[in-house]
This record gives sequence, structure tokens and C-alpha cells, in this order.
Amino acid sequence: MKCVYKNIHWGAIVTFYIIALTLRLITTILGNKYPSHGVNYALELSTGIGPIIGALVAMAIFKRKTEYTITGKSVWKSIATIAVPCLVFGIIGGLDTAIICFMAFVYGLLEEYGWRGFLQNELKGLPVWQYVLIITVMWFLWHLDFNSRNILPFFFILLFASWGIGRVATDTHSLLFCAAFHGIVNFAMRGRLADTTYQVAFICVIVFWIAIWYFIDKPTNGKSVGIRADK
Repeated sequence: MKCVYKNIHWGAIVTFYIIALTLRLITTILGNKYPSHGVNYALELSTGIGPIIGALVAMAIFKRKTEYTITGKSVWKSIATIAVPCLVFGIIGGLDTAIICFMAFVYGLLEEYGWRGFLQNELKGLPVWQYVLIITVMWFLWHLDFNSRNILPFFFILLFASWGIGRVATDTHSLLFCAAFHGIVNFAMRGRLADTTYQVAFICVIVFWIAIWYFIDKPTNGKSVGIRADK
């Protein structure tokens, strides 16, 4: 039986989600059983590997394609989106901080390839409020470790993120940009924003991202970069 409705392949979505949930459960159990000592980047990254693996497997089995790519509509903007904040936070906090920032973006990409790159693309035929709500619920349940979270505030954070990062994906098609927004929130949750210098840097990074993606175009004829006048 063909599980397709409004060009949404529910069989592919179910496959994606089962894999994402299973890998999340496995990594969570392993993380609790063998807690890392100090900073274990491999263990931290593994907790987010489910969505990208699930997406790649579902896309391969069911021959699904996505309009969202790693660099989206602009390679240089996507690279700058990742490189500039790593440089800024590295200058402020040193090499370790730069590495933590970069790893936060890598982790964000692992998740965003699944939630936005695959799932949002599959659900885009629905009204925005519907696919945002579906993604939020699935994303919320995927986290599993509810004992360590304030459940209701966390749900609304994910709801806002599903809308906001979803809009970024729709506008730019860049999964690196989606990963950057996802990652910088995780980076900030490490307590960095308790410092005024980090607060200012955080705001400047967000402004920089909005400026390059929504107001500045890279020249194609050798002329200087200009502000976009048309929409």
C-alpha cells in the first residue's frame, strides 16, 4: 500500500522517526551507563545522530529528495555563518571555547538535517501551523529525557524553534544556517550568556547572520557588495 497523502510519504516519515527514536534511546542509555569524564565530544555528538541517520536511510529507501541542502542558496554565506561566531567566541574565550562553539554547530547539523532537511520538506504541503506543530511534537518526544527538563517551557521553546528555524530553512534552504541557530542556543545554555562580553557577542552574531542572509548579496560581476533593493 502506498503511504502517500498530499505528496507526503508517511512511510518514509515513520521510518525516519523509528530510526531517530531508536538511536536516541540507545545513546541516552549508553550515556547514562557510561558517563563521560570532562568533555567527551564524541558522546555528546552521538546523542544527535539519530535524525540525520534516519533521514538518510528514509530518503534512500523511499527515493525521497529535499530542496534543503548543506549550503542552501549561498555557499559563502553558509561558511561565514559558521566561521565568524567560532572566530568571535574563540577570541573571547580561547581555543576551547571556539571548539565548543564549532561542535555545537556540528551537533545542530546532525539534528537539523533530519527535522528541517527531511521532515519539514516532507510536510511542506501542509499549512505552516500544521507542520510546525507536527515537527514540534515529534521533536519533543524524541528528546526522551524528560526528567531533566521543565516539560511545558521546553515544549514551547521547541514550538518557537520549529517555527523560527523552519522559516530560516524556507528562506535560505541552508541547513548550515539552521544548524547555526540550533547550535548557538545550545552553546548559550552552557552558561556563556552570564558574561556581558558573551551577551554582546551573541547579539552581534545574530545581527551578522540576519544582515548577510537577508540584506546583503554577493556580487557576481566583480562589483562591491551592495544592499538588496528589490524583494
